[in-house]
Amino acid sequence: MKTKVTGYYSVFIGISVIAMWLMILKNGSVPEGKTELSFHLFSEFMMATICIVGGILLLRKNSLGKPVCSIGLGMVLYSVLNAAGYYGELGNTSMMIMFIFLFVLSTTALLVNLLAGSR
Repeated sequence: MKTKVTGYYSVFIGISVIAMWLMILKNGSVPEGKTELSFHLFSEFMMATICIVGGILLLRKNSLGKPVCSIGLGMVLYSVLNAAGYYGELGNTSMMIMFIFLFVLSTTALLVNLLAGSR
């Protein structure tokens, strides 16, 4: 049951990242240069894809689900903590708090995934 919640969370966070970036790109509100943005987008979409694949594998009880999901959630931890700092620097407290909340949720999901079935 616990890994099922982690699987759904991982798929949800992956889809949310893709949706968020599509909205940001559509609005054209990207303050980064082309090279920086290219690398940033590649890492974000790679993270989202790994989360989605890992979550699906976890839900299907595939043996690769746990490690792939863990890698994706680890990438999420870095991304949301980095984003919290970015929005904190801009003075956007509500976005900073949202990313800190996602950091806590993602840390919990990662720990549940890592500890599930280890007893």
